[in-house]
Formats: sequence, structure tokens, C-alpha cells
Amino acid sequence: MDTSTGKKKRGRPANTAAIGRDGLIEATLGLLRGIAPTDLTLQDIARQVNVDPALIRYYFGSKDGLLRAATLHLLDVTQLGAQALAEGQGVEAMLYGRIRLIIDIGRQNPHFLQLVLREIYQGNDPQPGEVLDLIAQRGVALADTLLQARPAAPGLPHIDARMLHVALVGACTFFATAQPLFGVLFAGSSDDVLAEQYSRFLTGLLLRGVGVQPA
Repeated sequence: MDTSTGKKKRGRPANTAAIGRDGLIEATLGLLRGIAPTDLTLQDIARQVNVDPALIRYYFGSKDGLLRAATLHLLDVTQLGAQALAEGQGVEAMLYGRIRLIIDIGRQNPHFLQLVLREIYQGNDPQPGEVLDLIAQRGVALADTLLQARPAAPGLPHIDARMLHVALVGACTFFATAQPLFGVLFAGSSDDVLAEQYSRFLTGLLLRGVGVQPA
């Protein structure tokens, strides 16, 4: 006996371009380089990749769901990239690599910090604590890896890896959000030159703070 009600099961919208979840995230990040998260609409994203907005709702449920996924993608790129950079490196190269990675991602994605604050720290995810805990613990593990890589020497200061993580991320993300200030203090310097100078300065500052003399 046919017991169907005549309703179609919700699934992937038909007649859409061949684009999936990752493609929608990349399109969103591309648009966010020139549009604030609050001004971005699902229609903007759908037009960018020529799909039905229903496809976005199918994968992410809502604009907030998509922004959260895009933010988590950037955090993964940052943290997993830092892990890869740390392999086989000395403490100075490891620290510089992580600093430069965070600064460059912040420069390429000017709303990165705003997205993290809104979607991760203050988001409406049903399980925000689990997501934030994973991100925080990965960051602390990276800071601890830096500390463990210090050359053995008498009198090395004890450093709380949690504090080091917070200080490093804060100093790096500030570079991207405070460009007007840098423009006043370093008038005439290009962004690329300033990014390199600030990365080297911060590397030396943190190295000395953890008891290591820069090479």
C-alpha cells in the first residue's frame, strides 16, 4: 500500500551549479574581503557562484551557520598551518612562522577577528563551549610546543602556555585591525614592509620574554 503523503523529502536543491560546501565557504570568504559580515546576504553569496540561495540553506541552515563555518575554516587554516610550520624547526623559526601566518591571514581577511568574536566567542551555536574549547586547547598546545623547543639553559623562566597563546594571538590580530594607527606611526611604509618589520619585532620580543636570545 502506498503510504506517501505527496511531500518531497528535503534534499540538495536541483538545478544548481556544481558547487559544494567548500566552494560556498571560499566564495563567502572572498566576498568578506570587501563586505562586512553584517552587510553580507545569502543573495550576495548565491549570485557570486550562480546558485540558488536554497543550496546555502541546505548546507548551513542560515547565514549565521555559513559565517560560523567560514570562521572555523580560517581558524583551521591558521592553527593547522602553524602545526605544519613547527615541524623540524627551531624555536625562533617556529615563532616567526606562526606570527607571520596569523598576520597574513588577518591581512587577507580583514574581518577575521570580528568573525571569531561574533561566531565563536559570542555565537549562538548549540554547542559553543565544545568548539571554543577545541580551538583554545589547540592554541595552547601550539604555545606549549614553542616553550618545549627552547634550548636547554639554566634559569629559563617558567611561562604559562595559556598566557603566551593569548598574548601572541592578541598582538598578531591587532596588526590587521589597527592599520589606521600604523599608517599614522609609519607614514610612507608599505603594508608588506610593515608586516615583515612587525613580525620580526614581535618574534624578538616574545623570544626574549620566554628566555631565548634571537639569533
